[in-house]
Amino acid sequence: MEIQKALTRREFIHSAAALSFVYLPGIGRVKASPVALKSIADFSGRLCYNENPLGPSSLAVAAMQGATSSSNRYPDWYNSNLESQIAAHHGLQQNNICVGNGATEVIRLIADAFLSPGDEMITATPTYFQMATEALANGANVVHVPVDENYVIDLQAISHAISSNTKMISLVNPNNPLATIIHKDDMEAFLNSIPAGIVVVVDEAYHHYINSPNYESCIRFIGEGLPIIVIRTFSKAYGLAGARIGYSVAASGYTSHISSSQMFGTVSNLSQAAAEAALSDTEHLSNSINLNNEAKNFLETGFTNLELSFIPSETNFMMFDTGTSAVSVASQLASRGYQVRSGWGMPQHIRISTGLMDEMHGFMNALEDILGMGGNNGGEIPNTFAINSIYPNPFNSQCKIKITTYGVEQVNLTIYDTLGRKVRTLLNNSVPSGIHQISWDGRDLQGRTVASGVYIFNLIQGEFAASARATLIK
Repeated sequence: MEIQKALTRREFIHSAAALSFVYLPGIGRVKASPVALKSIADFSGRLCYNENPLGPSSLAVAAMQGATSSSNRYPDWYNSNLESQIAAHHGLQQNNICVGNGATEVIRLIADAFLSPGDEMITATPTYFQMATEALANGANVVHVPVDENYVIDLQAISHAISSNTKMISLVNPNNPLATIIHKDDMEAFLNSIPAGIVVVVDEAYHHYINSPNYESCIRFIGEGLPIIVIRTFSKAYGLAGARIGYSVAASGYTSHISSSQMFGTVSNLSQAAAEAALSDTEHLSNSINLNNEAKNFLETGFTNLELSFIPSETNFMMFDTGTSAVSVASQLASRGYQVRSGWGMPQHIRISTGLMDEMHGFMNALEDILGMGGNNGGEIPNTFAINSIYPNPFNSQCKIKITTYGVEQVNLTIYDTLGRKVRTLLNNSVPSGIHQISWDGRDLQGRTVASGVYIFNLIQGEFAASARATLIK
């Protein structure tokens, strides 16, 4: 599996990080509670999705409620009014913005617009997986470049990886799951060095949470004519993850290319109204950012007191080293009501989202108790997510795919050909944690024998993805 192989070739440096007590100017501790959640208890301890624990702005909730009366009417087909407001927010024109059904749709549209069979996309590892998945689905090859020893995306190594087939470079800044940023000077030099014919896509989903003066949004480079596309979302700081609104920011020519394959009417009346209202509620945005700062400072202090190494965060989540099996610790935390993430080829690290302060205190107490008991009392739990093997490879009539999964999320294992066409879905449901073996008989969904050639196996569970290739020879 390409992603995990890239990770295991590097040794991450586990250095203790200094505490960082940073608040926005003029604002102190936050005593905040969710704005509009009626069943907050149902979500207490859900610290695995990087959601805004305050929920949406009250203005956004009111706007959605008002929009329900027009639910019998189709929405603004191409989100024109919302795109205009977003453009004004950034000091740009409407033809610089493409709104979609969450950043999820926008990422797919960008991949469809710029990647074809035989093309190459370069990205970091570990990082958010979707663009790599969309690239593979389009028949492109993906090159995974490990982050550097400070857990920062290695732009120099990415530059060295550029080939004549490279058509896209995908960066997540701040990066997910590592919560680190690319220094603004390094980013500017990198963008100015990109060869012609390559577009750089920068996912800035966590832009609002950054405190470091060493960061700068890449939106300013659009006006300078650099080959840049920026992705933003209303899911994080604006608290509208369930409303599904994302958008791209790019030069008008790029935007036209991105939107050319977009289906109309994908963003509902309610979602458009919520996003428009959220843009104007600066107080809710400030409260969300400052609660996040308070929660991060608490986590940093708690990890330091427990003598646990952590990666300083510029987002609303943090990675820390448990010193033991992360999957085991995460399982025990889940049994106590705190859902967190592990994976990414980092077997001792856990990613925790910031939450309400009561959740932060409860989580830290539970973690201290678990680690005090040795951290491994949860039993034998697989600590990897992977396509372990495809055997035989090459194969003639049948191969066996061995995978490792964990948790209770749905697992999808799909086969594509090298042109990005879906051949067959072998698995698309929840399976128990552990190692599973699945067979493929070289036939498509209709039972037809497929042609000899290379096939791509794509495994997805939650935020994790893995891919591997096998060759069918007849």
